Amino acid sequence: MSKRSLIWVVARVHAPDEGGVQTYVAQVAKAYARAGRQVTVFAKSSAGPRRLVEGGISLVDVGPGSLVAVYIRLALAMCRAWLRGERPAAIHACTWRAAIPALLFPRPLLATVHGREVGRPSRAAFRLMRAVLGRTTRIIAVSDATRRLLLDRAPDFAGACVTAWNGIVLPVDAPERTANVRPRAITVCRLVRRKNVPAAVKAVAACRNKDAALDYVVIGRGPAEVDIRAAIEPVTPELGATTMTGYVEDAELEEWYRSADIFLHPQIALEDGAEIEGFGISVADAMAHGLACIVGRDGGPGELVRDGVTGLVIDGRDPGALRDAILLLARDPAYRDRLAANGRSFAREHFSWDRHCSLALEGLVPGGRPGRRAGQEQLLGSLN
Repeated sequence: MSKRSLIWVVARVHAPDEGGVQTYVAQVAKAYARAGRQVTVFAKSSAGPRRLVEGGISLVDVGPGSLVAVYIRLALAMCRAWLRGERPAAIHACTWRAAIPALLFPRPLLATVHGREVGRPSRAAFRLMRAVLGRTTRIIAVSDATRRLLLDRAPDFAGACVTAWNGIVLPVDAPERTANVRPRAITVCRLVRRKNVPAAVKAVAACRNKDAALDYVVIGRGPAEVDIRAAIEPVTPELGATTMTGYVEDAELEEWYRSADIFLHPQIALEDGAEIEGFGISVADAMAHGLACIVGRDGGPGELVRDGVTGLVIDGRDPGALRDAILLLARDPAYRDRLAANGRSFAREHFSWDRHCSLALEGLVPGGRPGRRAGQEQLLGSLN
């Protein structure tokens, strides 16, 4: 097998289990395959152990188990492949922890950092993170916010760490919009504290108290569900309703995007900035689908959206700012549509899994195409 043709992707998670890293693993593998490379994914999921081959991607799923057991199984699976002569041109670990079993192999090693997993480790865990990342060839930060978080703690990694934004999961073709009697806002995410969804629920209720009719739908599941349900207040039907759908499949999610006008993602940083939203794939998807986005200023979403040009950026801890942003978009459809159109153009230009993987491998693997991310300011200047 040609050294130029094979990339190993290593992860501690995989579909059908849910999560942002699971999405990242799947999309990175597909991007490498589209580039003409053979791809083997070494991962674990609740559906394993199993072996699958689909679309030029081989999956070696070592199955669930304790942390140590999973690392050992991943290392053994890679050793078996190596001994069969399946030796990769490079190894892409989808988190720094997933890079641990890959350290055994003399190949360029890439490790992606997403956000909270570099901000939270302390003491022995922090020393382990430093040791692992210190042996990687390249560190890929999914946003400038994530890169800053890492370099604030380990500034000596500056030369090895590059920023490569994630891509868009859902189609970016112009959707056929559904006309609504009143504006509809949605949130799509895993329901955890840093997403700050209860604040969005309360802000929508405050808008209705000012006689702004608005429907709001929260899509997803997670540990913050109880707090979100507690924040939902009954309203009069003519002013709209707030509902929760739980988890939905991709086809239904696509319909929700087509039926919505506004996307709410007022995320905040927690633990003195150690836990952040590193990128915000759902924000990128919403922009690509032509929704006007309101995001918090903390973390990656605060750099994906330019305030007043491609969406609105607010302080997620300021209830009044969030309420006023929602009111503005609910009452001014022309402004809302302009932000949505600009955001969609920006998303189509910048959020590409192919570009992400090209940037990751640039200069490391023979035969790889150089990747380039067009400058934000150049595009945004054209949108003003």
